[in-house]
Amino acid sequence: MSALPALAQVSPQEMVAQSVPSAPGNAQAAKQFEGMLMAFVFQQMRETVQPSGLFGDDGNARSTYEYLLDQAVSSSAMDAGKGWGLSQQLQAKWDAAAPRHS
Repeated sequence: MSALPALAQVSPQEMVAQSVPSAPGNAQAAKQFEGMLMAFVFQQMRETVQPSGLFGDDGNARSTYEYLLDQAVSSSAMDAGKGWGLSQQLQAKWDAAAPRHS
């Protein structure tokens, strides 16, 4: 029961700082998130286009191929540093929110 009073004394800023990833993992986590978001956007955009039959008409085979293609394109873009810039913004925010140790 002694944990409840200690929790009540924690400021919102301290709670946010505790939930922020550690500095060494910030870059990797931000890149992974941006890559996942990029693949999701590609997938959603692809659903707005009528299938041409180029990759077959079987729904399962085509959807698997398209999923893998989206993953490969987003992974390649992130590895080459050709993302949307979201990972850099996330990393800067996380680094600013991280507690400073003197």
